[in-house]
Amino acid sequence: MKKTSIFTLLAVICMVMISCGGASKGAAEDSTVEAFNVDQVLANPDSYLGDTIVIEGVCSHLCAHGGRKAFIAGSADSIMLRCEAFPLMGEAFPKSVVRRPLQVKGILREERVDEAAIQEMIRKNEEAQATAAAANTELTDSTANAKAESGCATERTAKGQRNLTTFEDRINDFRAKIAARQEKEGKDYLSYYYLDAISYDVLPE
Repeated sequence: MKKTSIFTLLAVICMVMISCGGASKGAAEDSTVEAFNVDQVLANPDSYLGDTIVIEGVCSHLCAHGGRKAFIAGSADSIMLRCEAFPLMGEAFPKSVVRRPLQVKGILREERVDEAAIQEMIRKNEEAQATAAAANTELTDSTANAKAESGCATERTAKGQRNLTTFEDRINDFRAKIAARQEKEGKDYLSYYYLDAISYDVLPE
């Protein structure tokens, strides 16, 4: 009876310790989960698509529009993974994470750019031009088009369009790349990957 009581007590203590140890927050809730760097994920993204994964890297840029997008850097300036703070995480990334090493947990998603997506971009750009023209009667269509951009410089870099600042150049680049992929792989769209963030932790430097 005494031995049984001792074993029961030890079991209860172990359960309490495990429960307390599992109460940590953020991406590092389970220290046994393998963390990947951006290069590893983007080298073969389809193998992680739809999976919940953990990535580690330095936050190179934070979207100026409310911290909704954090970009985790890879081994080169052109290699990065966008982490979307909404809807799963439910809150924005704070400004303090910029240039800090992060561990982000989330679901890898695919963003496809096809002709339908391009037509939607064109529609939104035309609306933006109309709004700009209404605010400034001297703004011509050609001037508005020359200044129009889709996404910030960091997001353009992530999509291989670092030096393409005009809307027209970006659209032409998308179409040229779609045509090349259609010929090579039989796919009439481009694939860009991002992490639908669930949680994050700032790592020690």
